[in-house]
Amino acid sequence: KENLLNKYGTILANGEYYSEIKNPNKRFFTMLGTLVGGRICVARAGLGGAKFALTVAIKHALKRRQFNDSVKIQEDLLMDYPSHQLRLTPLVASAYVYHFTLDKMMSLYCDESQPDKRKIETQVAGLKSIITWYANDTIQECREACGGKGYLIENRIADLKGDVDIFTTFEGDNNVLLQLAAKGVLSDFKAEFNSAGFSTVLKLLSSQLSDKLSTINPMYSNKTDKDHLYNPKFHVHALEYRTRRLTYTLAMRIRGYIKKGIPSYQAFLKVQTHLMTLGKAYSAELAYKSFLEHTNTITDPDYKTLFEKIGTLHALYEIRKDASWYLEQGYLGGTKSKAIRQRVERLCTELRPHLNTLIDGFGIPDHLMTAPIAN
Repeated sequence: KENLLNKYGTILANGEYYSEIKNPNKRFFTMLGTLVGGRICVARAGLGGAKFALTVAIKHALKRRQFNDSVKIQEDLLMDYPSHQLRLTPLVASAYVYHFTLDKMMSLYCDESQPDKRKIETQVAGLKSIITWYANDTIQECREACGGKGYLIENRIADLKGDVDIFTTFEGDNNVLLQLAAKGVLSDFKAEFNSAGFSTVLKLLSSQLSDKLSTINPMYSNKTDKDHLYNPKFHVHALEYRTRRLTYTLAMRIRGYIKKGIPSYQAFLKVQTHLMTLGKAYSAELAYKSFLEHTNTITDPDYKTLFEKIGTLHALYEIRKDASWYLEQGYLGGTKSKAIRQRVERLCTELRPHLNTLIDGFGIPDHLMTAPIAN
């Protein structure tokens, strides 16, 4: 008995179970909350691998010169090619966004004044998924960006691929965690999917209608000026709209199945892919908003301008990745979608002079940068 792991519940002298947390559901989620710290650490470890790979790939590209048609002109640096900028620069921007997001999550998790960890469990479940997937994709892109040398053991990227790959499964399979995150979003809306929850569904419907009214306007769907596309209010609105729209349609689908007499368990199985899409959308919105919070605390005008540009690139890159969904919903018109693609490419070029500073900002000690192509 004295060796029980009984922080949240114990056995009394008379053999009865006792817990300070009276509500069984709250007690269950409090115990599950102990997994949150591990998920944050796994996400941070994956992100660390991505940062190292990006540092190797970019330092290599800032020195490695490619062939040029004229023998009289010095060969171009790899990093001066727009295609190379486009494949690596958005990944650097995302690394910064995820770094400060995980810092915030760790701070919230360690806040002892907030013992109920249910909300942060939802947040971290989704973030762990998208960040570890991001880490794997980034390391692979960096490996390819370094050509054959990226495959050599001495340059460490190959080992990183082996080390980081497992993080998509550690502390919970990513596909399962996305569903956990989505169910947490649904519980935030208190959608019970029964007669008592009808008013909540109507509330969701009203928010959906207000979104529709503000976005079906062709002027908005095809607004392409720089001030609009670079405005964080547009980025937040786009990411929030996706989360709310997916939440609304998911709630209505589940409600429809249950009204037909399908058990709730089977109803959730029928919308499983929808759940995962919502989990990704929610996590992308959370990450960007967390980065914005940090950016707003920066006082140095030069640093703030740089971080705003990083945030803009990340947001537009995220919206661009989901362009097909936004086009289907009528949120984006073809003209605006094309303009976003062009702005992403332009931002990559604008950030080219800052890339060395940005990867140095990862803070990787010199004695650990042992990859020959990075030196």
